[in-house]
Amino acid sequence: MTAYTVAIDDTVAGWKTVEWTVDTVDPAADSVRLLTVSEFYGEALTRTEHRLDAAEQRLRTVYPDLAVTHDVTGGPTADRLVADAALGDVLVIGARQVHTLTAAITGRVAERVVAHATTPVVVVPEEWERSDGPVVVGVDGRSAASALAWAADVAERRGKDLALVRAWAVPTAMAPYANIYLEEDRVLWSNEADIELRAALRAVGEAHPALRVDGSSVEGQPRDVMLQSSRGASLVVVGRRHRTALGGFLAGSVGERLMHRGHAPVCIVPQPRRATGSDDRTGEPAHAEAR
Repeated sequence: MTAYTVAIDDTVAGWKTVEWTVDTVDPAADSVRLLTVSEFYGEALTRTEHRLDAAEQRLRTVYPDLAVTHDVTGGPTADRLVADAALGDVLVIGARQVHTLTAAITGRVAERVVAHATTPVVVVPEEWERSDGPVVVGVDGRSAASALAWAADVAERRGKDLALVRAWAVPTAMAPYANIYLEEDRVLWSNEADIELRAALRAVGEAHPALRVDGSSVEGQPRDVMLQSSRGASLVVVGRRHRTALGGFLAGSVGERLMHRGHAPVCIVPQPRRATGSDDRTGEPAHAEAR
């Protein structure tokens, strides 16, 4: 059973969260909580309630027996969504596709929620296009174990194929007149990517023997490779490292790129919290920054 918290607002992206939920939910096992966060100077409560009623009716028209509730809570919006998401299993939000720098500087809700949520967050872009394609997941040995497990579970539950993508790139060294790398390094990084991909394929095969899975190792920056791989996907799943929206922008976050330029829903899966240490790491190779 999956408990979905679905954020609704008056934007196109906000309403598409409902349509994605219609396509995804299992009425026999799942539950849906429709949520609108009302800030101090927000819209009239009556209008908010009408929108939530319409969203609930849309779900019940397709699934009369689906467990659906709706609530209006107080803001600030991002903080409230992060807190309420912890009451369920998956948070679903919409995202307007503005420039990533603008989003980071102005503190867009989607970026802030993704950066701080402790549960998986599905972001449905306003340019979302329905697809029967596979679930695509980014493989990275340092940050994506939780994303891989989550993607495999979703693919099996929804009867989809699972496509594993391991992006890799040779890190360059700074020289006075150019960026350089050694050709022999390319073989090493390629081999490392192949090893990680094969390990991920074995792990999924052991946990989900009936699931149809394939994998590819692709040279390129992870944010670009995953954007290309997302075309035709029914869902894209990536892990999360960064704890701030600005941090994700500065490091070229894969999730940020998919949210702002992709047409497929993207699920960002946080790493489990550890008793010591921090989610953020420094000094790691550039090729490993998949999230």
